[in-house]
Amino acid sequence: MVMQTGKRRIVDANTVFGAYPKRKTDVSLKNLLKIMDVNRVEKALTTSLKGAFYSYEEGNEETLKACRANNRLIPLATVDPRRFAGDRGEIENLVGSGFKGIRLFKDIQGYPLDYSPLIEIIESMNGLGVPLLVPCNEYGCITLLSRLTAGKEYPVIVLGCTYSLLSEFIVSARRNRNLYVETRLLTSSDAIEVLAEKVGADRLIFGSGILLEYFQASYRMVESARIRDEDKDLILSGNILRIIKEAC
Repeated sequence: MVMQTGKRRIVDANTVFGAYPKRKTDVSLKNLLKIMDVNRVEKALTTSLKGAFYSYEEGNEETLKACRANNRLIPLATVDPRRFAGDRGEIENLVGSGFKGIRLFKDIQGYPLDYSPLIEIIESMNGLGVPLLVPCNEYGCITLLSRLTAGKEYPVIVLGCTYSLLSEFIVSARRNRNLYVETRLLTSSDAIEVLAEKVGADRLIFGSGILLEYFQASYRMVESARIRDEDKDLILSGNILRIIKEAC
């Protein structure tokens, strides 16, 4: 049964579409829009999986095409550090083309965080004013990401943080004010409450992971959290709209 979202605005910061060779699941653009409709998701930041598995240049083209055809979709570019030669101009051109951020697929592509081409991407994004979204699902990753992005002039959103990494994020976020966390895997009973208390609800970003994850699991954890309605609104839409400078 679908939990009704009422009039609360939802902007999903973590969605994908395209093709996923490792699973027999419908990750089509049509299905993404259908799930958004069913769950009353107003807008979604999205990236074509072609950029994760095949060519990031072709994937970015596919992402832009989909988002230009539907204004509910907000484009995130991706760059594969394994093929990135350190050209800041390439990153600048992506932002100039209309992408609202850069999303990495480190979890799929397998490179480490302490990796020269990735560090070059981190440096190249400084001053461009768009967020960097980075999967961090093992011990030490958030710590290193925080160090690498300390003092940068853009937001960094940690994807895939679990309850076991909560303390690492909290300590890192206190040291690095640019650090935010996506809520997708924070599915324990009090993770949202703990983060809202320790670092503030303004550092939490709602993401569901659709079409590779179930929307309702992520949504219910925010909606049922024992926090103020104003904080839920920040998490579900306000924070990410502020970060990407979209009208609230």
